[in-house]
Amino acid sequence: MFGNEDPYKTYFDRAPLAERLLATTALRIELPTGQHNLAVERYESVRTYIERKDSPLHGLVNCFYPQGSMAIRATIRARQREDGYDIDIVAELDLPADTPPARVLDLLYEAINGEKGSRYHGMTERQTRCVTIYYADGMHLDVTPSVLLAEDDPRRSRIFHAKPEEPVSAHTSKTMNSFAFCEHFNDGAPVDTDFARAYRELAHSFEALVKADADVHPVPAHSTEEGGKSAKVVALQLMKRNRNIRYQSRKHMRMPPSVMLSCLASQLDLVGASLLMALERLSAHVLATLEASERADNILDIRNPKCAEDRFTDRWPENRAALRLYIQDLTLFRSQLTLLAAGKLNLAQMKDLLSAMFGEKLTNVVIDDYAEELGSMIKQGDRTHSSTGRVTPVRVAAAAIASPAIARRHTFYGGRLPDDQID
Repeated sequence: MFGNEDPYKTYFDRAPLAERLLATTALRIELPTGQHNLAVERYESVRTYIERKDSPLHGLVNCFYPQGSMAIRATIRARQREDGYDIDIVAELDLPADTPPARVLDLLYEAINGEKGSRYHGMTERQTRCVTIYYADGMHLDVTPSVLLAEDDPRRSRIFHAKPEEPVSAHTSKTMNSFAFCEHFNDGAPVDTDFARAYRELAHSFEALVKADADVHPVPAHSTEEGGKSAKVVALQLMKRNRNIRYQSRKHMRMPPSVMLSCLASQLDLVGASLLMALERLSAHVLATLEASERADNILDIRNPKCAEDRFTDRWPENRAALRLYIQDLTLFRSQLTLLAAGKLNLAQMKDLLSAMFGEKLTNVVIDDYAEELGSMIKQGDRTHSSTGRVTPVRVAAAAIASPAIARRHTFYGGRLPDDQID
């Protein structure tokens, strides 16, 4: 197929331009290696701090593990902070099962916040279900306390819900097993060698442009490290980014939960899929699931396949209107994908469409990256993509960059958001 060329270096070069631009968009929204490593360092730092000798939880931490997007390698930058990102940790505590919810959360808060002048004092906040550490660079680190329910069912735990201003009678707990779900997701997203290695090579190129205590489960490796990523995970990241963009201006509305999207993604076999194909199939599956719930007039009920009591949609959608709104978002997104995949847009039109899908500032950077690469190829006299993804002499590609066609506004573009509501 590739002759004597290295297939992993030419995978995205030979793919349609839309595939390459989507992959670059995904790389731009995930954490660079340096920030990923910083998140890992902070994960280790807070773990050891909670277990220090003068901590109220000294000797009472059974297990630490990442949960959510970081555990399945699908973390993206926060929707309102381009330099911000979150990491979610579970601290499994050796406390009696009947410990009041507020007491569990207060103990964890006291252990992290510490005394005046200590490491995290003044940058720690007790939330309804977790304790958050706020860093000056925009990172949030959420630590959720849990209590193991049964030794013979590892990581099946109880987490707690307690607003300080509410009476004790309103405090509750829920059963969860995020550890088992993340294992389930990762098992169902095996790395497809061609895509994963090509994505890792692209990540390396991108980086060049920008670079016995409690039982501890490590944070998964970065995209630039051995193993790469599956198309399923990258498609999930792009769907999350699109969701974030759509909800940017909906200031007081709860977003569809990431864990719900991850659960629905885990139901698909996408081995061997291109990024475009994975994104198309994943968005179709999510949309079909939500539409089925709406037609049946049922409450959307997505549960952890490894822990039936663990309901991922316990707080969203709040009502039918919230469900209908995201259905409309997904319908538009799929129309945009169809237009993108058709291969009939020039580069200027692709830029306009990708801006509507993933944000204008982000897309400008992605297109600038591509233009910079084209410039390098032009200097070397290489052949490269045409505006629609076909391999073409660089003089043709250069003309497309220098004199882009003016894109006609299409209803699939979703309209232009105000600049302060894009990124």
